[in-house]
Amino acid sequence: MPLDWCPFATKRPIVSENFSTGRDGQQVKAVVLHIAAGPLSAVFPTFNNPARKASAHFCIGKDGTIEQYVSVNDTAYANGLAWRDGRWYNPAGKPVQPTWRDLIPGVNPNLYTISIEHEGYPADKWTEAMYDANNRLLLWLAEQFDLTYVPQRTLIGHCEIDPLDKANCPGPHVEYARMGLEVAALRAARQRAWMPINDQAALYLFAQENHLGYPQTDEFEFTCNNKTYVGQVFNLGIVYAPKSEWHNVKWVKKP
Repeated sequence: MPLDWCPFATKRPIVSENFSTGRDGQQVKAVVLHIAAGPLSAVFPTFNNPARKASAHFCIGKDGTIEQYVSVNDTAYANGLAWRDGRWYNPAGKPVQPTWRDLIPGVNPNLYTISIEHEGYPADKWTEAMYDANNRLLLWLAEQFDLTYVPQRTLIGHCEIDPLDKANCPGPHVEYARMGLEVAALRAARQRAWMPINDQAALYLFAQENHLGYPQTDEFEFTCNNKTYVGQVFNLGIVYAPKSEWHNVKWVKKP
């Protein structure tokens, strides 16, 4: 079961009147992006007001702050539609024709979506800090719910659910394809072993001074004549030194 709360988001639980416990047996199938039409500081008070009956799971600030208000295993109210007589109606009671192809007829989309608000207004261009925070959060959600992001399918705007009253939510400048691609790259990279690079290490500094390229391995130890050495493979050679004798670094060409 997915974790309830994102470990790197600021946890700000809201009143129980503004979300529903569980998802009525539905599985999360998409993340829906929103614009808050205001500052980050106004989002929690709005969602924590029981008279508003409004909520989203997260909000991302222009500085990259991530706040979470509702467990991802519970139902927030940001993406709601009602189904009557074979038609969808938005929260204002107006009939709408959603463009999102993966709606389940008769089932409120709140039950199978995650909602992310964003600080600012529809005309705003998102900051790089916002894109970085989105990527980090989307990667975590992808791993929790086994999602692969495809714009207009698994990564959508609120406008695709309510094209009438939310036609500018989250706004025209949001780069869905960019986020989908960047999260795919991050997810693929996370499945590989990452090599730490200490750019202050003696071997690394020696390699850069001698134009030997970048590391191809982590540092490793070996012995010769009962003495311990530390080595590291770079693009153009193998750099090594007696352990703790960082003033005595040498290198040899790769065979």
